[in-house]
Amino acid sequence: MNESDKLEFKREVNDSLVKEVIAFCNSSGGTIVIGYNDDGSVYGVENVRKELDKVSSKLHDSIEPDISFLVSPRIEKQEGKDIIIVEVLQGTSKPYYLKNKGMTPEGVYIRLGATTQHATSEIIRQMIIETSGITFEKNISINQDLTFIYTERIFKEKGLAFGNREKKTLSIINDKDKYTNLGLLLSDQCPYTIKMAIYKDTTKNEFVDMKETAQRSVLQQLEEALNYLKLNNKISGKIENHDYPFEVLRESLLNTIGHRDYEIPGSTLVHIFTDRIEILSLGGLVKGLTIDDIKLGSSSSRNPKLMNILQYLCFENNIGSGISRILELYKNANKHPEIKTATHSFLIMLPILNINNKYEKIINYLKENETITRKKVENLLNIKKNASIDILNEMVAKDLLIKEGKSRDIVYKLQER
Repeated sequence: MNESDKLEFKREVNDSLVKEVIAFCNSSGGTIVIGYNDDGSVYGVENVRKELDKVSSKLHDSIEPDISFLVSPRIEKQEGKDIIIVEVLQGTSKPYYLKNKGMTPEGVYIRLGATTQHATSEIIRQMIIETSGITFEKNISINQDLTFIYTERIFKEKGLAFGNREKKTLSIINDKDKYTNLGLLLSDQCPYTIKMAIYKDTTKNEFVDMKETAQRSVLQQLEEALNYLKLNNKISGKIENHDYPFEVLRESLLNTIGHRDYEIPGSTLVHIFTDRIEILSLGGLVKGLTIDDIKLGSSSSRNPKLMNILQYLCFENNIGSGISRILELYKNANKHPEIKTATHSFLIMLPILNINNKYEKIINYLKENETITRKKVENLLNIKKNASIDILNEMVAKDLLIKEGKSRDIVYKLQER
C-alpha cells in the first residue's frame, strides 16, 4: 500500500496533519493513517486516546470554515498496535484554510498526486466562484451606463425582440434591474478585445500588419475579427483554394469568445504565420475537462449564458462541438490542429489546411493521364484509403470528376467542361 492522492501516512500527530486535512477537504477527500511509516508499515501510536483528542482539538482550532462534519477520526488496531484513521470528505464550502493565515496561498492547501501543496491565487478564486455559485456572467457590471446598438441590430435582423423582458430572460438584466457582466459583454462598451498580428514568416521576429478590435459588443468583435481573417485568407490555384476554410476560422473564434475567462484582464491573441494560425484565449481548461474530452466534443463552458445567446442567434448550432468540428475538417489533411493548455491560457494551432490543393494534384495528373484509381490517389497524395475515397467522392460531388466502373474496376476521369 502506497501513498496517493487519497491516502497519506503519518508516523505521529503533528502540525502537518492540519495542512493535509485542509488539502483533502479542498480536493476530493481522502484518508490519513496515523501510526504508519512512509513505506506503509505499521509503527503504532502511543497513548492513542490522548492523541485522538489532540487530533480533534488541532483540527477544530486551526481550520476555517468548520470541518467537524467532514472529518471522522477513529482508533483501529493493526498488527497488535494502535493506529488512528482519519477519514476526510470533500468539502462544499471551499476554500478551507488555516485560521492564522486566512484565505491566501499560504493558508490554503490542495492535494496534487501524493503531495500536499499550497493553492495558487487562481485556484483559490475558482474555489470561491464554485462555492458561491456566482459566476462572472451573473455578477453585476461595474459599468451600468450600457448601450446595445449593435446587439439590438443583430436581434432585429433575426426577427427577435430585444426589450427589457428579453434582457431579463437572457440574464442581461438581473432581478434588481441591474446590468450583469453578460450585459457588459454584449454592450457597445465591452472592454475585452481581440488582437491580431500577421507575421512575415513562421516566427514572431517581424510582423507585417497588426489590428485590434474596438471595445464593443463581442458579437461585433466576432464579425470584425472574421472579416480581418477572411481578408488575409489567401487564395491560390485555379480552383478556389483558401488557406483556411471559413468554418475553421469561425468555429475557432466562436470557441474563444464563448469559453474564455473574462475574470482575467487582457485580450484574445490571434497570431497569423505563413504556415499556421495560433489563437490564444485567456483561461485554461474548465475544471473537470481534459484535452481528450474536448476533442471528443465534451463541453463545460465558463459562460453558458453567452453560449446560449450565440446559439439563440444561430451563431452556434451545436454548442460544445466546436473543437471536434474543427478536427473533422482536418481529417484528410497532412497536418492537424494542436491544442495546448496552461493554468490561465488555451492555445489552438491551426496549420494551413489548403485541402483543395489535393484536387489540383489529381487534376494535373488527369491532364496527362486518361484515368486515375483510388490506389493511385493514395500514393499521389500520401494518404490513407478512407481519406482518398472521401476526396474522390467530394470531387465527384463538385462535378470535377466522373466515376466509372464498379468495385475494383472503378476509375475516375476529368469532367468535361
